[in-house]
Parts: sequence; C-alpha cells; structure tokens
Amino acid sequence: MTNVKLGKKTLAAAFLACLCAALLTSTAYGFYHVHNEDAGNADGQGVIEVVCTVDETAQGGTIRTDLMFLPEGSTADAVLAEAVVSSENQTGLDAIHNYDVTTLGDYLQGKNYTIAVYDPADQAAGTHTTYDGASKGDGSTTLDRFYSVVVTVA
Repeated sequence: MTNVKLGKKTLAAAFLACLCAALLTSTAYGFYHVHNEDAGNADGQGVIEVVCTVDETAQGGTIRTDLMFLPEGSTADAVLAEAVVSSENQTGLDAIHNYDVTTLGDYLQGKNYTIAVYDPADQAAGTHTTYDGASKGDGSTTLDRFYSVVVTVA
C-alpha cells in the first residue's frame, strides 16, 4: 500500500511539474509572438529594439545601458519618456519593495545633456560609448531597429 501511495504522489508531482512547464512555455511564446516586429500595436505599428546608454562619467557617475522596446517610428526623444531609472541605493529586500522609480526625462531634468543616435554598424566592438562613425542625429531622429541612443550628461 505504501508503494501505491508513493507512486500516486510521484505521479501527481510529475503532472504538476509538466503543467507548470507548459504554462511558462506558453507565456514566453505568447510574449515573443505579441512583441515581435510583425505584431502591431493599437496604431498598427510594429516594435523595434533600441539600446539606450546614459553616460554620466563627466560628473563622476557611471555608464548604464539598457535594451528598450519602442513603437516603430519613435524618435530618440521617446527614450526620455520610456526609460525607467530606479533609486540607486536599493539593496536586499528594500530593492524588491521600493517602487521609487522615475522616467529618464524626470531624472535628467535640470541637467545639461545631449542625445546622439548611432547606427549599430558604427559601434566599436566591446564598448558602450565608442563609435567608429559620426552620430546619425539627435533627439528628433527617427529610430530604426537596433539603433543606439546615447545620452551624455555634461
């Protein structure tokens, strides 16, 4: 009888594990399917991937780089509204429960900064902010897939 009970428990655990794996896989597939370049948003636009780099080394800060998803046809200025900057002093459980975040535009308010847009082919290998060519434009430049937006704080 003990072997039968153990077998039923093992079968139930295996079934639950398979069910959880199926749910996770379907969620990941659904996210990719909805957010790929062919899927449109409410305006009928696709989604592009853009790399946003914030360089604060001139003020003794750091360089932060994030991958962002923006609607196709967005300008570089859209990065200021879409990028999120969280509090830098979050550690441990405080980081999980502290929702003190702001947009990049709010974070840069009152600071002197420039925006440059680079084609991915112009980026030097292994670097965040070194580019082999001149920038393609500024904040009003329409972004294309995999473009780099570099915000340099002076």
